[in-house]
Amino acid sequence: MRCVSSVSFSIKVNGALSQTFKPSRGIRQGDPISPYLFLLCSEGLSCLLKGIGPVHISRGVRVGIHSPWVSHLLFADDSIVFSEATQRGANRLKEILDKYSRGSGQLVNKEKSAIFFSTNCQSEAKDAVRDILDIQKEALAEKYLGLPTAVGRSTKEAFEYMPTRMKGLIGGWSGREASCAGREVLLKSVAQAVPTYSMSCFLLPKSTCKEMRQVIANYWWGSSADSRRIHWLRWDRLTWPKCKGGMGFRDLYLFNLSMLGKQGWRLITRPESLCAWVLRGRYFHDTDFMECIRKKKASFTWRAIMAGREALKLGMVKRIGDGETTKIWKDRWIPNHFSGKLITPEEGQTVVRVAELMDAHGNWDDMMLRQHFIDIDVDAILRTPTRGAHHDVWAWEPENHGMYSVKSAYKLLDARRHQTATMTEARPSNSDTWKRIWKLKVPSKVRVFWWRVIHEFLPARQVLKQKHIEQLANCEMCGAEEESIAHTLMHCTVAQIFWKQTKTMTGVKLPELHPIT
Repeated sequence: MRCVSSVSFSIKVNGALSQTFKPSRGIRQGDPISPYLFLLCSEGLSCLLKGIGPVHISRGVRVGIHSPWVSHLLFADDSIVFSEATQRGANRLKEILDKYSRGSGQLVNKEKSAIFFSTNCQSEAKDAVRDILDIQKEALAEKYLGLPTAVGRSTKEAFEYMPTRMKGLIGGWSGREASCAGREVLLKSVAQAVPTYSMSCFLLPKSTCKEMRQVIANYWWGSSADSRRIHWLRWDRLTWPKCKGGMGFRDLYLFNLSMLGKQGWRLITRPESLCAWVLRGRYFHDTDFMECIRKKKASFTWRAIMAGREALKLGMVKRIGDGETTKIWKDRWIPNHFSGKLITPEEGQTVVRVAELMDAHGNWDDMMLRQHFIDIDVDAILRTPTRGAHHDVWAWEPENHGMYSVKSAYKLLDARRHQTATMTEARPSNSDTWKRIWKLKVPSKVRVFWWRVIHEFLPARQVLKQKHIEQLANCEMCGAEEESIAHTLMHCTVAQIFWKQTKTMTGVKLPELHPIT
């Protein structure tokens, strides 16, 4: 209170300042020191919840016998308190809140507060707790910070709001005829950012990703979320990088996996955090995160983290210290060597841990290596640095700093998808040609236009006839038999007049025009 009451205020009324006064009602908004006082009071609330009352009703809840007891969770100005649904538990919580109110000057708003009971709680106990705490609202908010608080078996219904929101967002752009380049910027910077926050916590159903993809594709090809215009290229080809003939759009499902991989990375690199402590005690208390098996009755959150682990397995590599926790034949521990593992057959081998391949000083034992592995593996192991007497740690191989990044994880997943695609599905393209096009110093809409030209994505009559939309392919301007894209842009009479006038007006010697191949 000395900190709070040391400042004085005066109020301007009708242009004149009132007499100064000092605050005496506790923490007030607007004071620069109030955030720090708020943290001190929150710490006092935590101490009260941990230290007051019998032990058997002060521990809160836990999700498994190997998990810690959690009595409360605090996030910004929101508080969730876990307690036993009995009269003793309610009286204890009421006593704590009263002490906190007297000490901090903050009161609990009963109208904005809610209480939530477990399914096995009796009606009599519910009534008693509600009466003691004077909180009659019994509900669990459907969403918290924009995310669903409870995801049931029908995950599609829980995330149905995301395609609807994206469709409404793009629907506001439909009235404006933007160029392809403008639509590209809107889709990449705005539309594709809508599901990012949800993707970092949950594994979205493939049907939900498909609906959002359809909305994005409709707007890209037709300037409307419900467009029925021609989709000249499959969506998976549009997600290819621009240097490979695509447009660099984001594959939502792969991006979802790469975002979830970051959650698994935090479990590995921050094992002492409360989240890691709780999940480890529930799902992998007797094994390592990278080796645990998904249980049948796992929560939706844990299933999402396990799905993101597939992205981790592509780029995780062990940095060798003492070699005690690294398995020679199962872990990825050799950087820049095939898939990070040995190619020597495992049959008949007696060594199991990397520590067995090192001498007493922590260096590689050359004789031991050549005794068990082929020469190409030996050379790769000898090039692998060691960290002395330190423990082995996981690192992210695609990044030089060894820390996980969503961008590099997405590239790994995208590269694996391209490897599984057959060569017949991909049109032959030259990376150098595409790089030259995208680096041209011309407006973006011009670069996108020539991208469509090279892919033959313009509605020339010859192209439309191949798609069984037009019956005739002749040029209505000059009478040529086929109105191809090359004819329309270069060889038609109107096109020749345009190029000739351009040469005359600019004085620039234009290159000789050839058909597009």
